Amino acid sequence: MYGIAYVIMPTEFDSLQAVLDKALGRFRRGGADEFPREHLVFDDVTDALRRLHLSPIRVKDDATGFSLSGVDPGLTIDADIHALRALLKSRGVEVWTGRLADIEPDFDAFVRRFMDWKQRDPKAGGYGRWLNSLGRWDWWELGGRFDGLVSGQPRHGAGADSMISSGPNRGRDLIGGVVRALGGAPSEVEAEIAANVDLISALLEAAKGNEAHAFPTAIVLPVDSCPAELRWFDSLGWRPIPQGTKAYLSAPHDASFRETAIAAYERFHAMAVAGIAYHF
Repeated sequence: MYGIAYVIMPTEFDSLQAVLDKALGRFRRGGADEFPREHLVFDDVTDALRRLHLSPIRVKDDATGFSLSGVDPGLTIDADIHALRALLKSRGVEVWTGRLADIEPDFDAFVRRFMDWKQRDPKAGGYGRWLNSLGRWDWWELGGRFDGLVSGQPRHGAGADSMISSGPNRGRDLIGGVVRALGGAPSEVEAEIAANVDLISALLEAAKGNEAHAFPTAIVLPVDSCPAELRWFDSLGWRPIPQGTKAYLSAPHDASFRETAIAAYERFHAMAVAGIAYHF
């Protein structure tokens, strides 16, 4: 799924890439390879595995392909397809319906045999992974599919790839560096920045006028303005806006996303904002 986040930032900067990397880095999805242990929480899937163990399912593997159905797809995401195919082959059938608990009654043996999880986490005691507790995005790019939205001037079809993103293209970086070395200006980058960076004061006026582009999927408060866990709030409804965020912005405890957004714009009216498309 995709959303647009408005990242509040200084009006003066040497590198927009560096500014956005710093503002958004804490919210990258990831685990122990990307973050120190103190930033991680254990995503425990043990209960989900128990439900799958006891639920009737349908496993099919024929000329049309493999499928596993009968339960919430979220419960089957970690299933070991090779093991389930082996089950069908051992029974000489293309379709099997039943409970895996009847095939493998012992829960831990079931997990080892039929799931990608092969052992419990030694510290947490359950099955799962350690993840960044504030993870919100898989990747982001300046503007992207929402190119120009933050400035109220959408640029449909302006380009397929953003020059500024969570995964910069080395080729584009090299070309830009050559242009700068020759004394020129990377006009495409400048156009991209101009379309996707605006003043908060302009966004505040748009919000007061109830203009739709003033209300994105998420808002990211400035770096070091408050604790990291309070800096990101969104309108998705999956998680409530932190009460600490509302308190910091002097918004009512029952403030909606729009009300909280306006409070953020009012507090940081002298700053700038960048619009980034993100995948979550």
